[in-house]
Formats: sequence, C-alpha cells, structure tokens
Amino acid sequence: MYRRPRQNIDILSEVNVLNLVDVMLVLLIIFILVAPIMEHGIDVRLPASTPSKIKSSEESITVSIAPPGKIYLNNQRVTLDELREQLIRISRINPKTPLTLRADAKIRYEEVIKVLDGIRNSGLTRIGIATRPVAE
Repeated sequence: MYRRPRQNIDILSEVNVLNLVDVMLVLLIIFILVAPIMEHGIDVRLPASTPSKIKSSEESITVSIAPPGKIYLNNQRVTLDELREQLIRISRINPKTPLTLRADAKIRYEEVIKVLDGIRNSGLTRIGIATRPVAE
C-alpha cells in the first residue's frame, strides 16, 4: 500500500466571530424595536368608550377574558373557580387591591357577568373595566 508522505499543513485555529457579532446586533435591534409594541400578552379587542384615567398601582390585578371565553389572571390562564379562589386569597390580604377587567368585545355578555360576579363575590371592591378610546 502506497502512502503519501505527510506534508506540513498549518491548521487554522482561529474562530472568526465577526459574523456572529453581526447576527447578534441585528437580533438586538429587532428586539429593541418589537418590545414596545408588545403591550399585553393576551390578545383582547376592547370595546370602545370614553375612558377616564385610572392611577395604576404596582399591586393591581388584571383579569382578562379572551375568545372563546378563556380567563386569565395576570397573564396566567385559570378557570372560573380558580379565579374565585385566588381573588378571595388576595382580598383577605388587601380588600382594596385594584382590579382591572379586560374583556374582548366579542365575548358574550353572560360570560363577562359570570366573571364579574366571581370578582364581586371575592370581596374586592375597587374594580375597573378596560376599554379602548373612541376614534374621533
């Protein structure tokens, strides 16, 4: 068997990170541009109204109802019974904790009332309903 004599080959042991840096900068720019657009994690089309300004608090609670009747408590999906239990726990700690109800405009009125009754029966008294401003 014939073997070639080994030639002295220099192995390139450097890694070119310039392409990696370019890709990372492009991704960073994309995230910087997209982050302000993502206001809420749950897509809810609010009904139009002339809203009043509410002072937001760090300890406020948000209950969202998205189609087809999915209920979220602070972006965490819950059932109606779980919502009641968690709100009762919260109201025992502080019954004046503000709560904002966000319901999609296409949700049936009956479903919104069921959730609203669960909120009222929990003992929380500061309840606001979110709407979007009317286009002029």
